[in-house]
Amino acid sequence: MLTGPIPLFWLYACALPSPEAPAFFEGPALITDVTTACDADRDERRIEVTTEGWTSGGMIAMSLDGARFESHKLISAEAAEDGAWDVLALTLDVLPDPVEAVADASTAYLCDPATEDALAWRLVVYDAFTREVSDCRVWGQTLDWNAVAGYSTCDKPL
Repeated sequence: MLTGPIPLFWLYACALPSPEAPAFFEGPALITDVTTACDADRDERRIEVTTEGWTSGGMIAMSLDGARFESHKLISAEAAEDGAWDVLALTLDVLPDPVEAVADASTAYLCDPATEDALAWRLVVYDAFTREVSDCRVWGQTLDWNAVAGYSTCDKPL
């Protein structure tokens, strides 16, 4: 049991922040890297997106001609404890029949060079706190995603 005055350093030791504690990232989430790969031998397509800041996921859309498109949810595979970054990932089985393609699980876009060259892509990530679109990218063939699927405008090329 202590008697007498409490030394001041004990009070400050509890009140001072640790110098090792990083500041928490407050957003908005921004796309910093995108990797897509298609493996014909394994019949799978993989998408990985790295962001600055946490996200509440994302969505990738692809189309060959605008007559048919697919959209798939991206979920966090790994994230920094301090909110500094997030990695969203998705692996899709490649199926030859578009009727058999299932959102978030499989795609009918094959891994051949002709398909790879002709695809139009659209990517969005959602802010972890507002759940609104915080960043987007488009690449590949030019496509009016608003006319095709009713998506908001994204004019940021990858």
